[in-house]
Amino acid sequence: MALTIARFAAAPIVAGLLLGGSQALFTEGRDLSLVLYALALVVFVLAALTDWLDGMLARKLNATSALGAALDHSADKALTTATLVILAATALPIDLIVAAAILVTRDVAVGGLREGLALSGRKLPVDSIGKVKTVVLMIGIGAAIAFQVAALTIPAGGGPFSPLDAIQWLTRAALWGAVVLALWSAAEYFGAAFKKT
Repeated sequence: MALTIARFAAAPIVAGLLLGGSQALFTEGRDLSLVLYALALVVFVLAALTDWLDGMLARKLNATSALGAALDHSADKALTTATLVILAATALPIDLIVAAAILVTRDVAVGGLREGLALSGRKLPVDSIGKVKTVVLMIGIGAAIAFQVAALTIPAGGGPFSPLDAIQWLTRAALWGAVVLALWSAAEYFGAAFKKT
């Protein structure tokens, strides 16, 4: 439970650091911006790792519960949604803003579906596609933050496939991969829900 709470706490911290990094770039200079983006990356990666560690410990210690699973899922959503929204507002190119909008909209729709089913005494457990989507999404978000750090430390250019290009490619591949997985899992969730009605 402590690791789940840590992920909830990390969401506004990462969001604040990203906002600060973006603002500092225009007001305070590159050095402060770099520090804030780097801190955001460290906090995000540590928070993402707590998701894996939390799940591993829960299985190993046989300490799983319905409440724990629900809070774990909500903590993931808080972390990824807060970070995606801030990145979309401050740093992402237009195609990745669209990807972020699709991801957030899907999460709201599936969350509403879960809530509606819960009111009728039914539940919709997280499926394996949803879990893989979360991992891919966290990789994409981490890469997007890493790009901000790299853009402030690596000189532009560097040949046909520079480190910046590699990070940007990873960001795009992971975020659009997460979109595909998100839509796939949403279709399965809605299909399963309506089969039961």
